[in-house]
Amino acid sequence: MEHNSIRANTSDRETRSAFLLALGIVAGVTIVRCAVLLLSPLDLYPDEAQYWWWAQTPDLGYFSKPPLIAWIIRLTTALFGDSEWAIRLASPLLHGATSLLVFGISRRAMSARLSLLGSAAYLTLPGVSWSCGLISTDVPLLFFWAAALCAFLRACEDRRWRWPILCGAALGLGLESKYAMFYFLAGAGVAAWLSAPARRLVCSARGLLIVSIGLVLLAPNMVWNALHGFPTVAHTEANAEWGRSRFSIAALAGFVLGQFGVFGPFLMAGLIGALWRLARAPRRAEAELVLSAFVVPPLLLIVVQSFVAGANANWAATAFVAAAPLAVAELARWWRGRPLIVSFAIDGAAMIALWIILVWPGTADVIGVGNAFKREEGWRELGADVARAARAAPYDSISAQNRSVVAELLYYARPRSVPIRMWTRDSVARDHFAMTMRLKPPAARVLLAIEPIAAGRVLATFDSARRVERLAIAVGGHRARVIELYDAHDYRDPQPARAVTPVSPPRDL
Repeated sequence: MEHNSIRANTSDRETRSAFLLALGIVAGVTIVRCAVLLLSPLDLYPDEAQYWWWAQTPDLGYFSKPPLIAWIIRLTTALFGDSEWAIRLASPLLHGATSLLVFGISRRAMSARLSLLGSAAYLTLPGVSWSCGLISTDVPLLFFWAAALCAFLRACEDRRWRWPILCGAALGLGLESKYAMFYFLAGAGVAAWLSAPARRLVCSARGLLIVSIGLVLLAPNMVWNALHGFPTVAHTEANAEWGRSRFSIAALAGFVLGQFGVFGPFLMAGLIGALWRLARAPRRAEAELVLSAFVVPPLLLIVVQSFVAGANANWAATAFVAAAPLAVAELARWWRGRPLIVSFAIDGAAMIALWIILVWPGTADVIGVGNAFKREEGWRELGADVARAARAAPYDSISAQNRSVVAELLYYARPRSVPIRMWTRDSVARDHFAMTMRLKPPAARVLLAIEPIAAGRVLATFDSARRVERLAIAVGGHRARVIELYDAHDYRDPQPARAVTPVSPPRDL
């Protein structure tokens, strides 16, 4: 009995020491990431600008996403102002907190040392390093997924009600971040199939409580959706594009290869090895089985999605919360852990290189990856040019046909004396701006900011138009963003194309 007590005390001390070291590593990396955001000259990505606009009118839902991303930005900008770094600030903070939760998740399955390495591995994942330079719905999603998983694992071994309550709360807040949190329920189902402790949790009143709390927290967003015709649900279905199935081997291969980039090549190899070992081993640790249950469903579902209709590389990101400790533990078994050392070296070097690029974006062009940042450059100049043009005449509004341009003008064309409106080809709302701020008649005089390729169909909805300026703004990858400004008169709702009477012939500037 005394021997067991000594061993427990030693384990507690090791856990405490490892956690304090993890805390120090997370704090150091997070401070640097916040400093990089402060120093970076990169403009907001279009989705970031849209989320900032949502944050100006907090609501229970928005066209394409649940509301939590807007609430988070509302909080950080209320504290620190509307600068780009303040809009993005929650990203490195939440990812840092997620890496500490990964320590807790890892500790249910492995030693304190490997838990420390699992936490550090998540912190330095290439996908996480990239994500820390932006604010997106994946950031709170991954935090609440990790919190829910940590509480789920504790609830499997501790019958107190606090853990199901915490798990349900994290589930609900994750759903308010992104509907991909529903994959958690699939993971819990697979865990119940593989593990007796997980089965006792899931098939009990405590499991019902987890789901009930999650759905109650999601209910306000569902009410908002019902009152607005379920736009968020429809948008999520449209993103999947199963109605336009392609069954593409190339898209499948591209997604799978993309996971090696998002998760890291060595960690992905370790994850595959861990899953293979668990599938074949006659004796398997319960905690490792439960972790694998929260890896396989989102990965498998998005692999199928990539084959059927395509998928973005980040769509399976939730899998990597549980995957990081599994991969680290597996790599530690190989060749005395040398692959794990190489993995940290590669991912750490990629993280530092990204910091350099974010602070000095011109470096990206030098090494040939400038095109990756083209959607974060040139918007400040565009906003200033449009605001200047808007002051030159008594316009009723500024309008664009591209959602990205509308979002960026809302942020960068400030201050302005006229509203910004979204031009749409019909009355169907395909995004938040078309739903809430569509250009409608009467609009006697409109400053249009449109792409040349769209000029014909946009100008056909006005009685007359004169091009006043052609903007060609340099962006990453030695490219240019071309936007044409038109002084357009007497807007009518979209209808079959008709001739436009130009006030003066357009010319290149």
